[in-house]
Amino acid sequence: MAPKKITLNAIANALANDEFLYFYQPKVLMLTGELCGAEALIRWKQPDGSFVSPAAFIPLAESTGFINEITLAMFQKLVIDVNIINDTKNSLTVSFNASAKDFHNDRLVEAIRHAIENKIVPAELLEVELTETAILNDLDGVKQNLNKLHDLGVALAMDDYGTGFSSIDTLAKWPFSTIKLDQGMIGRMESSHKEFTIVQASIQMAHQLELDSVAEGIESELVYTILQNMGCTQAQGYWISRPLALVDFLELCRSDRHWPVEPVGLIYIAQLDHIQWRKAIIDGVSYLGLRKNNLSIRGAPELDPTKCRLGRWYYGPGRKFAGTAWYDNFEACHNRLHQIGAELLEAAKSGAAKAELVLLMRRLTEQSMLVLSMLQEIENELLSKSHGASTEALNAPALLHSSATPATATPDHSTPLDP
Repeated sequence: MAPKKITLNAIANALANDEFLYFYQPKVLMLTGELCGAEALIRWKQPDGSFVSPAAFIPLAESTGFINEITLAMFQKLVIDVNIINDTKNSLTVSFNASAKDFHNDRLVEAIRHAIENKIVPAELLEVELTETAILNDLDGVKQNLNKLHDLGVALAMDDYGTGFSSIDTLAKWPFSTIKLDQGMIGRMESSHKEFTIVQASIQMAHQLELDSVAEGIESELVYTILQNMGCTQAQGYWISRPLALVDFLELCRSDRHWPVEPVGLIYIAQLDHIQWRKAIIDGVSYLGLRKNNLSIRGAPELDPTKCRLGRWYYGPGRKFAGTAWYDNFEACHNRLHQIGAELLEAAKSGAAKAELVLLMRRLTEQSMLVLSMLQEIENELLSKSHGASTEALNAPALLHSSATPATATPDHSTPLDP
């Protein structure tokens, strides 16, 4: 029998009859393997218990503008759910999808502001997801309201990253704090080296921009491990969990379940941070020569060893290695590297002879190689302890292609029929 046609009147009646609800798809922090949040996905549960796919009613709601009423009503439900979730497990961030039309006026922003300023819900527990193609349709009005949310402390995620036409330019102009790698792109890693490289480069770029990266559509442990080794921040997908009704999500929160942790990704990102810093020092020497002792260059290297990216990693996530000989010996080596870097830039600024600059650059290179070798040694040690799938993950797409995706797996956003 052909599916019943959805009408705007039916959608309006469903909203009035409280038939819409949220299911929650868990997100995992790849650094620790812990539950760190969830994406709220709208569901239309009819009186007979059956579900209507969002694909069947969201486009109509969008085209008629009724999506504004749905989003506003659902935000009130979301606030209640978020507080229940937070009472069960602290500090879980819940993201929800919004349309650009939700920001054509300030009704949603004001509802969010009211909830935050009246301490109904903490700003740090909320994240708004928007697609790039949606926001580009109305730059001025949408951007103004998104900036208001940013000022309130609400995180903003670019959904379906990798499917738009100018994602990088958009990231530079808009106040996003997270990119969500499109699940289609994640899926195509299985057979495409180009897609694999694009995903890897996107994660590296997000890190350089100090943005979180979320991979959605993860359907196997192998894909999860590969993304973890790339340094991806968060994971989401059917391999982790299907979207869950609130009661089931709360049960998951109480279970204190953990997913696999492979810290190789930490070391990989640390190596990239170090290489970028060294390049910035060498570039700085060149810029000083061109700019006549002007150090106010964009992207000048951080000379404080506790504040550079590698230093922040060492004193932050890297602390998980504290107590090892590697960790205890690294600090002095890293501090010496920064000392040489500062000496090199000062020599360039003062117009030192070329021979002196070359000598300092050689010292910088030697110290840089020592730092890098220490990072690589701990990476080798971690890999030697990893199980087979993690080691194989380094060989990527060909192996990915042989890893079967569960036959029941379907896209996360559009299929509520099997929660």
